Amino acid sequence: MMGHSRPLVLTDASLNTPFAEAYRALRANINFSGLGQTIKSLLVTAGRPGEGKSTTVANLGILLARAGQRVVLLDADFRRHSLGDMVATNGNGHRQGGGLTDLIAGRATFADVAQPVQAVDRLFLVPTGLIPPHPSELLASPRMRVVIADLTDRADVVLLDSPPCSLYSDAIELTQVTDGVLYVLRSGPQGPVNHLRALKQLQQGRARLIGIVMNQVDGNLGGYDPRYRPGVPANG
Repeated sequence: MMGHSRPLVLTDASLNTPFAEAYRALRANINFSGLGQTIKSLLVTAGRPGEGKSTTVANLGILLARAGQRVVLLDADFRRHSLGDMVATNGNGHRQGGGLTDLIAGRATFADVAQPVQAVDRLFLVPTGLIPPHPSELLASPRMRVVIADLTDRADVVLLDSPPCSLYSDAIELTQVTDGVLYVLRSGPQGPVNHLRALKQLQQGRARLIGIVMNQVDGNLGGYDPRYRPGVPANG
């Protein structure tokens, strides 16, 4: 990340930069990859922490909303829940602890927990809410499918942030209720994570892999450089 103290999220001042253009290309590629099938809910995950998945969710959501779509950012990462720290909101759901857990439990409605993102019309954040003792079981519950169906009725696109799929089963559970998956990785030494194995695990969960986003550090961009590649076949 080239020494940034926090992930780089698009603002008005950065909309005309190569950094923003890289995300516009990603937005266009995702639209193209639909191949006639509407993508209403998109899961974004990675093999390990620090790959840039939450940053990808935030920036993609900002550009989709600025293009006129109504977008919900759904923080389904109960292990770290950093999405809410990346975007400034006008809501009070986070202060009250309201969020995804309350939607699943039926204790709250979208209006109760959705927080409008400041300075970006048509963009809303639904935080995690209170952290459950067994997140993967909660995400695998029948109620989660009901929640996603309700959110996609209210928005053009729902972007879900999830924990790293090589560490937790949460992302695999979420493949059952989403239309597609973006897998995010960072270029350079990959350490102990076997990304091919992680991708195969996702596809064993019947994930529809939309593509792979590579975050490549580049001094000219001053941060993430999202590079998109189409998803590999399930037997690839």
